Amino acid sequence: MQARPVVLVVEDDLEMNELERDLLDAYGLASVPAYTGAEALEVFARHGPDLVLLDIMLPEMDGYETCRRLRKLDSCSVPIVMLTALDSDESRRRGFEVGASAYFCKPFDPDEVVQKIRDLLNHTAAD
Repeated sequence: MQARPVVLVVEDDLEMNELERDLLDAYGLASVPAYTGAEALEVFARHGPDLVLLDIMLPEMDGYETCRRLRKLDSCSVPIVMLTALDSDESRRRGFEVGASAYFCKPFDPDEVVQKIRDLLNHTAAD
């Protein structure tokens, strides 16, 4: 039996983190939480998730820096989906510059985000 893909959910708001993980679970995806950028790096190293769902506005280290550091890790080619309240062209550009695979603004369409996650996971599995 194929294991469910694991998504690392990096969101400092406890309720939003739980909501995003519940959403992923409803669509058949497993998840692990992180609440800061530093914690995300630790959890990533420990769990080796298949995809990262990353907020930008985080305490201590923002999502841009977290994404940049994840991409610097050896063989970190896992998809990173930014999910944020920052809705400017500049924010979106910076997200892709540091290595985001996709960028969504809150409030988001759950079906659209999950479809993109599935597409990215399927693409990664095909590589």
